[in-house]
Amino acid sequence: MVNRNIQDLTHATAYDKNGDKLGSVKQVYINDATGQPDFVEVGHGLFGMSSSLVPLRGHQLTGEELRLSFTKDRIQDAPGINDDAHLTDEDQSVIYRHYGLEGTDNVENYDADLRDYDRDRLAGREAAGFAGGTDVTPDVTTDRRDDVDADSSLTLSEERVNVDKERVQTGAVRLRKYVVHDTETVEVPVEREEVRIERTPVDGDRAVRGGDLGEDEASVTLSEERVNVTKETVPVEEVSLHKETVRDTETVREDVAREELDVDGAVDGDVEGDPTLRR
Repeated sequence: MVNRNIQDLTHATAYDKNGDKLGSVKQVYINDATGQPDFVEVGHGLFGMSSSLVPLRGHQLTGEELRLSFTKDRIQDAPGINDDAHLTDEDQSVIYRHYGLEGTDNVENYDADLRDYDRDRLAGREAAGFAGGTDVTPDVTTDRRDDVDADSSLTLSEERVNVDKERVQTGAVRLRKYVVHDTETVEVPVEREEVRIERTPVDGDRAVRGGDLGEDEASVTLSEERVNVTKETVPVEEVSLHKETVRDTETVREDVAREELDVDGAVDGDVEGDPTLRR
């Protein structure tokens, strides 16, 4: 059994029990009684805009790949919880019933010491939450000055800047199709038949033989070409969305405080060379 840091979960990408990718871990919910993570909020859907709470029972974390013990359909159908910073016992019961978790145990433990982390984030103020109980309060260093006698000492403290990063959503891009109607003009050559009357005088033997008087008729069938128009839909272009990472550098400036000493009375030796000591 390998102990991992709780912070490793915040950088993980979640997959379901079948290996299908869900999305990044948005929040980690920690049980304040055990110090162990109980739930994670996992993004899914288009651009990860939807999310679900998933219990960590039966999970495995390998590198930055978090393998959960439930299918994608069950995760996406999980009930919504309104309070992102704190889960009540009733909230946890609703989630456990949805996933059917009786008798399922975790296979990994995590370092519950939060001193090296940004506790405000793990307490649900920005990117994490706690399940059950009260929030965790960060360590606070206070100025302390005791009555000083001979051979006594004071501990000096100073503030140090801890810089962390978080990934936030800044926008979304969607592709949408719509129909535009145009008019195309096509010239198509067509043919048709017409009647032309020719009159030819009768002469020679036919004129000598004569003819018969009476009624008679003759007919001819005319035809023409007509244009039939049909339409078909064909693919002409494929458009895809791709993300790329652009790296910049930001400068952070913060005021910090430190403690110095004032020396009252006679002091053996030279204290002028120590910038933290003043008479």
